[in-house]
Amino acid sequence: MHSVFARLTLFCVAQVACLTLIWFLLVVEWRWDVVQQFLGHLGPGSFLVAMGVAALFYRRDMRALVRREALLAMIAGAAYVLADTFVMHPPWGIFSGPGQAEQEHVSIMGLIFVLGASGLVIQNKFPDQLPTSAHFLIGISVVILVFGSHPQHTAAGAAGHYATMLFLGVAALFRVLEKHIEYAMTMIVTGFVFFCAQTGLAEYVDAVGNSAGAWVALWAILGFVSATGFLALAPGGDKTVAE
Repeated sequence: MHSVFARLTLFCVAQVACLTLIWFLLVVEWRWDVVQQFLGHLGPGSFLVAMGVAALFYRRDMRALVRREALLAMIAGAAYVLADTFVMHPPWGIFSGPGQAEQEHVSIMGLIFVLGASGLVIQNKFPDQLPTSAHFLIGISVVILVFGSHPQHTAAGAAGHYATMLFLGVAALFRVLEKHIEYAMTMIVTGFVFFCAQTGLAEYVDAVGNSAGAWVALWAILGFVSATGFLALAPGGDKTVAE
C-alpha cells in the first residue's frame, strides 16, 4: 500500500509541475491579476481532482469517503479564504472592499469549507447518516449559480467556465446515482477544464486566434489521461484503502 501512495504522490507532483510549466510557457502578459488567477484556478482545480481521486480510492467505504471529502473541503476552503485575505489582497483582503469577482470566489470557497464542516458534524452526530447527496448538490448548485453570473473577458475563459458548470452538473448526477468511478473521472476532468479557464491561458488562446471550444476539448483530453492514470493506481474490484 505504501508503494501505491508513493506512485500516487509522484503522479500528482508530476502533473502539477507540467501544468505550471504549460502556464509559464503560454502566458502572454505577466500581470499581477494573471498570477492571482493562476493560483486561484490551480488550487480549486486541484481540489476537484482530489475529490475525484478520493472517490476512486474509497468508493467501497462510503463513511471513509465522506470523511475525507469533508476534510478536503475544509482544507481547500480555509486555505483559499486565508490566502485571498492575507496574501493575495493584504492586509485584510475580503474585508477591505473587494471587487465582485473576488467576492464570488471567496463566497464559493467559504461555502465549501462550511459544507465540509457540516458533513463532519452530521456524520459524528448521526453515525447512520451519510450526508453526501444534499451537501454535494447544494455546493454544485451554488457554484453553477455564481459561475452563471461571473463575467469573462475572453472567449476561452467563458468556454472554460461554462464547461466547468456543465461537467459539475454531470458529476452531481453520477454522485446521486452512486456511480463512483464515473463521478470520480468527471471530477478529475472538471478540475483540468477549470484550470484552463484562468486568465493567462485564456488570453493566450485569444491572442493566437485559436478556437475556444477546441481549447476546452484539449484540456478535457488531458483530464481523461489524468483520470485514467489515477484509475490505474486505484484499488480494483471490491478492494478499498484501509482506514
